[in-house]
Amino acid sequence: MKRFSPLSFVPRRAAAAALLAAVPGLSAVAADLSVTDASSVYGQRGASSRGLTVATGDERPDGQWTFYGTAGVGYAPRYSGSDESSVVPIVGLGVRSPNGFFLGTDHGLGWETQALDSTFRFYVSPSASRKDHKKGFQGSDKLRGMGDIKSRAQIGMDAETALGPIVLSATVAHAFKKGDDRDVGSAYTMFNLGASTTVYEGSAGSVSLALSGTLGDGNYMRTWYGVSDRQSAKSGYRRYNPKGGLESMGLGATWTLPVSQSWSWTVAAEARRLFGDAADSPIVKDRNQYTIGTMVTYTY
Repeated sequence: MKRFSPLSFVPRRAAAAALLAAVPGLSAVAADLSVTDASSVYGQRGASSRGLTVATGDERPDGQWTFYGTAGVGYAPRYSGSDESSVVPIVGLGVRSPNGFFLGTDHGLGWETQALDSTFRFYVSPSASRKDHKKGFQGSDKLRGMGDIKSRAQIGMDAETALGPIVLSATVAHAFKKGDDRDVGSAYTMFNLGASTTVYEGSAGSVSLALSGTLGDGNYMRTWYGVSDRQSAKSGYRRYNPKGGLESMGLGATWTLPVSQSWSWTVAAEARRLFGDAADSPIVKDRNQYTIGTMVTYTY
């Protein structure tokens, strides 16, 4: 099945560690940036991402191992809802086996399979993180007193199917509890729904557009947007207890240009808007979040 590349997200932790991530955020969220069939990036989206995706290059024929390396630079908000942005490195390494198992700095360890004319992926990866102070390209001093959201083990599943020229995707990811601090360490679950299509494919590469929405349960919203009594006392923000629901929606565009059989160049951008209880959080300084990045990818 031909898979197009919705703009997705390298999780904040990935950027900080020079790539974990998708987290994509994170995708959160997520897919790769390739002209032809490509292996998806399984980062999560939403609060746990910074809107950047690692391109993983062209997928090799069945029965072959695939290795990829990516390097680039992006410009992204310092946290979800921030009115500050920073330059972040994009770096990734990964390998895929002939039987669908994969391991990468951006999407962890997992397995991909084809069934019912769809693609399914199951994976284990580190979740995203957030610092409550500015440190390099991470965090923001506007979060002082909120406490660091530390990375923890996360499991996830992606599903992807094509309806004509449209690729529909869905992701569910669950991050496990981290320590006894309920403010920043609770287990949470997030969801992402997306649709993407290639609008141009020719001698100048390919251009794809993607629309996506991110939802989270109550713990997800409280972890990334809530303010507890203790956090309020330390940070000065009013107490805030958001409920689960829609967090954000985004529209992205990706241009990928193959330079040779092994090398490709990608430029990606996304505009995302926070909604509902996420947008109303006192830590949110700007509901509109913009991200742009460029990278080169080598596939062997």
